Amino acid sequence: MSALNPLAAAVALSVGLADAAPFILQTAQGQPWSLASVLGKERVLIVGNPPAAYLAEVRRQDAALQVRDLRVVALLPPGDARLNGPQTLMLTLLADPDGTVGAQYGRAALIGKDTGIKARYQTFPALNTVAALIDTMPMRRQEQRVRGR
Repeated sequence: MSALNPLAAAVALSVGLADAAPFILQTAQGQPWSLASVLGKERVLIVGNPPAAYLAEVRRQDAALQVRDLRVVALLPPGDARLNGPQTLMLTLLADPDGTVGAQYGRAALIGKDTGIKARYQTFPALNTVAALIDTMPMRRQEQRVRGR
């Protein structure tokens, strides 16, 4: 998996990207899921059509994602077998029927708790790279002081 280096992500952070555009998509079980339901509560990494290996890595790192309040939202084509893959607390698998939501966010985009897009990635970012960027954010530093982790 390729990733931008932390410096490149930090540059994206500093350019003041736009707020996230809300959307509602369906889970594999046909339930609606809304980005608005987590905005302001969690950080969100939206990834468009990631490989199975990337989803497996997200599942392995679920505990680290929980510590950072980081939800990974994978946008997949309808009927894709990965939609029925194992769920974890911080992984949400959604069908993006016409690819419009994925096109809005690109290959990957990190949304902060303030609803702003903090970084856009040309490739699927390594989760440790995303974590390193999150750990530089003022809100995360405050969380670390309060929570002790």
